[in-house]
Amino acid sequence: MPDDAPEKTALVVEDEMLFRLEIRDLLEAEGYAVTEAGSAPQALARLDDAMSLMVTDIRMPGAMDGLGLVREVARRRPDLAVVVVSAQVTPRPEELPEGTPFVGRPFLESSVRAAIRQALSGRLRRPET
Repeated sequence: MPDDAPEKTALVVEDEMLFRLEIRDLLEAEGYAVTEAGSAPQALARLDDAMSLMVTDIRMPGAMDGLGLVREVARRRPDLAVVVVSAQVTPRPEELPEGTPFVGRPFLESSVRAAIRQALSGRLRRPET
């Protein structure tokens, strides 16, 4: 990557280590610098303005699950592209902010890549706040 090119950064939120590593490896192969979190509170603590993408699971330990995290992130960072993944829960469309794609597990890497493109495309069209 050229020195003047902005670094793509992503936050992966998943309590299951193997799944977290799977998503991290996929994102790193796409050129992202990845920060990891194992819970929603940890994700909120690690969220920063430089991040352009968050990929989160729905079921996580603690009082806030992935859907609560997505709603809070949408409030704090409406410009952040978000992809939701889960093997156990399929959210209803009204449970996710507009433009937030869902990918069920098990998934093909191509499905996750397509969801990332969709989320980033939606983020780029959102008006500045």
